[in-house]
Order: sequence, then structure tokens, then C-alpha cells
Amino acid sequence: MYMKNILIPFLMSVVLFNVSYSIDNGLELQGSKSYPIPKEVVASVGPINISAEEFYYSYRYGPAFAKRESNSKSKYLKYMIYEKLLALEGYKKRIDKRKDIASIIKEFGNDIATGEMFKDDVLKKVKISQAEIDTLIVQKQLQLNIKWLYAKDKNKLNVILKDMKAGISFDSLYSLQFKDSIYTNDRSLKTNRYQLGLKNPAFASIIDTLHIGSPSKPIKETDGWYIIKLDNVFKNVFMDKTEFTKLRYESIEALKKKKMDKLSDRYVNKILLRNKPVIKRNSFNLLRSYIAMKSLPKKKYDDWRLSDKLKAALNSLKVTKKNISKTVLVTLRGGSVDLGKFLDWFWNRSQYIKLDDSNLRSFSVTLENLIWRMVRDKLLSERAYARKYNRTKEYIKQVKWWKDKIVYSAERNAIEKSVLLQDKEVTINKKDTAKIKLNREKQNIKITRMFFLKLNKLKSKYRVKINKDVLEKIHVSDEQDPKAIEFYIVKKDGLIPRPAYPSIDPWWANWE
Repeated sequence: MYMKNILIPFLMSVVLFNVSYSIDNGLELQGSKSYPIPKEVVASVGPINISAEEFYYSYRYGPAFAKRESNSKSKYLKYMIYEKLLALEGYKKRIDKRKDIASIIKEFGNDIATGEMFKDDVLKKVKISQAEIDTLIVQKQLQLNIKWLYAKDKNKLNVILKDMKAGISFDSLYSLQFKDSIYTNDRSLKTNRYQLGLKNPAFASIIDTLHIGSPSKPIKETDGWYIIKLDNVFKNVFMDKTEFTKLRYESIEALKKKKMDKLSDRYVNKILLRNKPVIKRNSFNLLRSYIAMKSLPKKKYDDWRLSDKLKAALNSLKVTKKNISKTVLVTLRGGSVDLGKFLDWFWNRSQYIKLDDSNLRSFSVTLENLIWRMVRDKLLSERAYARKYNRTKEYIKQVKWWKDKIVYSAERNAIEKSVLLQDKEVTINKKDTAKIKLNREKQNIKITRMFFLKLNKLKSKYRVKINKDVLEKIHVSDEQDPKAIEFYIVKKDGLIPRPAYPSIDPWWANWE
């Protein structure tokens, strides 16, 4: 199973720095003004300091419930302090040394170090011209209304063409298409030129050749034939300075990301090909059967005869329970990856992984692609550490933020688990939804009470100091805004899927 060139484009859709490394370089943009983030500490919780920078990014990407309230920044900071207090309790229990927690912290560190390396090796090579920015601004302003006729086969297309030749208008034929559960949304689109080019470049290039109101020539696609009409085009020319500043900023970021994607592909491709990774067939069969056993329904596992394939792989490899995790899965130039390492990588991401179980071949291909991705992650993180990107100020700062967050989450889970264990003797009929709901409400009350008692105890144990003057100097958007909306920015194409920055737990909304 050699890594053919055809696999590499799938693997390498990887902008490791993503939003968290290119947002605004420490400036809060409000209207046409930008405000620097203060360098001071906004609060201290025992030995942990919360910097103005950590607060700013946490608030910016955090849940909206606190932003809707009066004194938004103070309330948000309160919950950051609560999380730091619980993290301190976790550190006291040495939760960060637990194998599963230490593994997650390490994964986040690898991602941050690799992102720092990419800033030097890729981001600095991104060049954007004024002409490119102007073009993209126009594309974002250009609104398109598009309609199309659809014919499933050549015979139906010929009927449409015959009607058009006889003088029947496009719009008349268009209205005839809406039957048998076909709606206008199935035959029309309203979008801007930029979004169209982003989602369907081939379609956008066809639209660029059309005149308003004139149907296109028939276009053959895999599912049938299309005749497209550009129904209307208009441009938003009434834009104030603030809106234009925002539009320009968005255009620069979009161009930057597009160019980073291309450069990232080449960069990672080169590293992979240099290391010549090869997946060992019997080890792959062993891994496939094991993961299928954990994730597939028993009937499908049996239908695919994966138990027989597992036995054959075990016999061929001659492994025992003691050394099975050390079985080599991938050989590399100067190294290897064993089953244990891959499984650690896999389980840390399992909530984000969807294996295609439509058939055995699809399942196998999905798993194989995950192995290549794991190899990519290993090579990139090793390269970043060898070049000491795990010693940069940015790395040290962000790893500390994430470590506190991860330890807090583990401590919170431990508190919740203790309540659930106390209630494990309670037996409720699964069909009695009213009692199930009531039991959950009781459990939530118990959990909240336990948190309350724990936090009061920790407040008396650790000194908390808030620097209100520093908090006042931090400029944020969506402050005391009843209409503040929830949005999530996830860094999904790096070494591990994660939010751009750690932010407070949405669970705290229960305390409002």
C-alpha cells in the first residue's frame, strides 16, 4: 500500500494556522479604528495570571450569553476565574499527569508548535497585490440572481430546445419545471460572485461569460443537462467607511487563506514524499477489524467477515496481547508508527471522525486516509520540535491557556461524574419521559450545588485579584448587546480539531 500521488491532495487540505494565526495581530477592529490589546494582567487567581490578551481572545470567541448582559466583560471574567479555580483543583490532583489528559495536552502543543513553524515557512511567503484585493472586493459586492432549466437526458433536452426555437420564453419553460415536488430553490440561486466562485469555480466561470437575460448553451453534467440564465446582477454601491473597511479586511483574509492552502499543500507534500511512508498490510487488517469491532453494529461486522480477517492477521503477525500495541503499522524513512501510537491519535479525535461504513471498501479507504493523516501529523510535529518551535513565546503562552482549559474540563467532568455515580441506583422506566426529565433536572441542581460549594471553598483557598482599570481598557465587540449571536470558529484542518482559542464553558449560562 504505497502512498500514490493521487492520495496526497486529499490529505493535504491543511491550513494549520487557520483563523487563530491570521485574525488581526492583536488589534480589536471597531468601525474604522483599531485598538491595541493591553499587555497587563487583568486578573490573578492564586498562581495563575489571566492576561488582557487571554481575556480578549476568550471573550471574542466565547459564548454569547455573557455578551448580552450588563457588565458583559466583568461577568465573562468571573467565569474565566471560576474555570481557573477549578483548574487549580485539577492540578492539585495531578489530573494533568493522567495519561489521557497528558495525551490531549500534548496534541494541542503539537498543533501550536506546527502552526508556529507554518507562520515562518508558509505564511511569510504569501504575497497579495492591491489588484487582487480590489477584484475580490468587487466580487463580494456583486449580487447574482441565477435560474436554470434542467433536463435529465438528451431527449428531454431536445424538447426544451425545440420549444425555445419555437419562441417559448425561458421564463415560461422555467415555470413549467415546478411540479413533482420541485421548488424554486431547486432551480435558482441568489448569491454573490465571491461565494459562487468559492463553492463552484466551474459554474462561476460559466456565469462570467453570460449576458444578463440571455440563456446559456446546454451544459452537460453527470446528472443531466442545464441551461442557465443570469436573471439579474446588482452591486451594493451605498457603503459607508466602516462597512468598506470590514469588506476590505474580509477580502484580504480570504485571499490569504486561499494562497496559504496552495502553499501548504506543496509544503506538506514535499515532506511526505521525502519520508516514503508505507502501510503494512497485515497490521492494517488487524487495525481495521479492531476499530470496526468498536464502532460497527455486530451484524455488519459479521457480514464483512472481519473476525476471520482479524484471525488471519494475528496468525501472520504472530503477536501476543502484551506486544500487540507495538506492532508496526507504518514504516518511514528512519522510523515507524506502531498500532498503539495510531490508536492514541485516533481516540483523541474520535468525536470528530466519521468512518464511511456503507461497505467494506469505503470503510477501508476512510481508515487508510486517516493513517496517512496521522503520519502527516507526526512528521510535521517532529519537524516543529526539532526546530524548537515548542520554545517560542507564542507556543508557551497558548499551551498554558489550553492546559488550564483542559484540566478545568477534566475537573468539571469529575464533579459531574461523582453526582451521576451517586444516582446510579435510581431506576426509571425508559418510556417514562416525564420522570426522566425530572431526574435530569434534579441531577443538574445537584451538580450546580456541588459546583457552588466547591467554588466557595476554592475562593477562600486562593487569592483572586481583578485589575478593573486593565479590564476597562480592553476593547471588545458585542458588549452588553441583547442581540449578540452564537458563532463558533473551529480550527479543523490542523493536527487536532479545536476552537481557535479557549473560551468559557457555555454551561455557565445556567448560573445567570
